[in-house]
Formats: sequence, C-alpha cells, structure tokens
Amino acid sequence: MDVKLSKIVGNASLKDRISTDISGNTLSHAYIIEGPEGSGKHTLALSIAAALCCTDKDAAPCYTCKSCRKILGTGSPDIIIQGIEGDKVTIGVESVRKIKEDIVIAPNDLDLKVYIIENADSMTVQAQNAFLLSLEEPPKYVMFFLLCESSGALLETIRSRAPILRLERLEDCEVEEYILSHDNRAKQLKEEDRGAFNTVVFASNGCIGKALSLLDAQKRKALFDERETAERILSILSCPNRTEVLEIISSLGKKRNDVARYLVSVQYAVRDLLMLKKSDSASLCFFPDRDEAQELSTRYTSASLMSLYSALCTACDELDANSNVRLTLLSMAQRAGLI
Repeated sequence: MDVKLSKIVGNASLKDRISTDISGNTLSHAYIIEGPEGSGKHTLALSIAAALCCTDKDAAPCYTCKSCRKILGTGSPDIIIQGIEGDKVTIGVESVRKIKEDIVIAPNDLDLKVYIIENADSMTVQAQNAFLLSLEEPPKYVMFFLLCESSGALLETIRSRAPILRLERLEDCEVEEYILSHDNRAKQLKEEDRGAFNTVVFASNGCIGKALSLLDAQKRKALFDERETAERILSILSCPNRTEVLEIISSLGKKRNDVARYLVSVQYAVRDLLMLKKSDSASLCFFPDRDEAQELSTRYTSASLMSLYSALCTACDELDANSNVRLTLLSMAQRAGLI
C-alpha cells in the first residue's frame, strides 16, 4: 500500500515512519501525539485513521472515499473525542470510565473505533491508572490517540504502552504558503496589512492551526493587544519611574488570566532581548522585527534583564498558586528593582 499523509505539512521523517508502519502492518494500537497547540495533532490522528479505513488499498488515504470523507470531514460515530469536560481543568476517572464502557461496543460504520483523547497530559494520576487496563488490552478494532503538548506529564506506564509521535514546528515560509493557499482571509490580510500578516505568521510559532486561528479578527485583536501591552511595559521599564511603574501595574487590571497572559508575553520579549545580548543572530520568539528588538535591547543591561525575567517567572508561579493579583505585581516590581 502506498501511504501518503498529504494533509500533514512538513514532518517528513514522521510521515515516513507512519507510512512504513501502516504498509508493514506494524502500527501500534495506541500513540501519544505530542506537539504545541495548532501543530496538527488532530489532523495526524485522523489521517492515520483514514489511511487504515480507506477503501483505496493502493493509495491511502485517498480523501475521497466514503470512509475518508466521514473521518476527515462530515464525522463518524466511530471517531470518539474525549477531552476536559465543562469547567473542569483535568480529565478525571469518570471520563475514563465512559471510554472503558464504550470500547466493548463494536464499530458502527468503520473498520476501526478510534478514541482521540485531547489534552491527555491533563489526566489525573488516578485517571491514567484507570486508563491503563483499556490501553493494555483493548479490542482489536480499537485505536487510541493521546494528544498532548508534553508527554512528560504522562505516567511512564502510559508512555511505555504508546509510542510517541512528535510533530515539528514548521518554518515561517511553510506556514505562510499553507495559509495563503487554504484561506482567503490570509490573502486579504497580506494585501491590506502586510505587517499584521507577518506578525500572524511569526506568532504562530511554526503551527498552522495557530496561524489559521489568528486570521479571525477578534482573536488577532486579542493577540495584538497583548503584544502592545507587553511592548509598552518593556518601554516603560527600560527607564523605570516609580509613578509610571505603578500606573502600568494598575492598568493591567485584576483578572488573573489576563494578567498572566500579559506577563507571559513580557517574558517572551525579555527572553528575546537577553538572547540578542549574546548574539545578533539569535532566534527570536516575540519580536518579528529584529531591528526593533535590537534597538530595544540596547536600553537594558544584561543584569537588569535577568532580574526582570526572574521576577516575571516568580510572579507567574504566584498567579498560578492563586496569589492576590495586585500584591503579586507589586512584589514583582520590587524584586526587579523597579520600585
């Protein structure tokens, strides 16, 4: 069988590995798919399922047969997606119990029954232990895909039973080429605002899904607001004035999640400035304009950037631990020597 996972961009070695396993009938019944948000974890899982269920046995997945269309487009009752439910922050034993009860039911209209567990790294230890038996001895028609950003949060007993497939970040040119050829909003944005388009590509961090999501005007505005706030904070902190520092702390508001996002953005920016202190050719993760970052880095000493970065990390940890937002920001400013 000629297996071509054409919906997966880049990741040539990973596609070769999967194609070889499918052709040689050596595919595992379970995989951990690891990669950042928007890197194509769902697409990879569904493409593997389509290749296995495709009716064209010479070149699979064909993307046109009934099985391929159901799996990759219209949906099938045999593709079960399980993730964090409601307002919970983890996947608990109850969710795993639902899977355990369901796997005994044979597929309805496919050759396989595929379970895609989103945010698998959010499974509690109890849920992972409860999942082990299903993972070890599933019916022959069952296949599991555990999607996560980091497999390190999964128990060794889980990792030992499910090989890890790691999706690579793409080059900016690959992201740009894809979104321009698949979404008219990208073409329009590039024509109307080349700077905004470049920022979308850069901010995607090599993930097509992230880039596509940022073509939505509302999501793009939220990103730009965060970046503008981070840049404003850095500009003020380059020549700290107690009054201005206190004003910007007040301007961040009291919503924990919003403040945390701002601080993470500033962290990325400070990281870039530190890297540029060491090398003009350093890879950047916040500033799409290298000249702008280079100019800003000259306003800081390496010691002040290190102090600020450390204070930001501590503040983020404290926010995660539900510390008072206002007090956390004041403590951060004091640690960094800003007030």
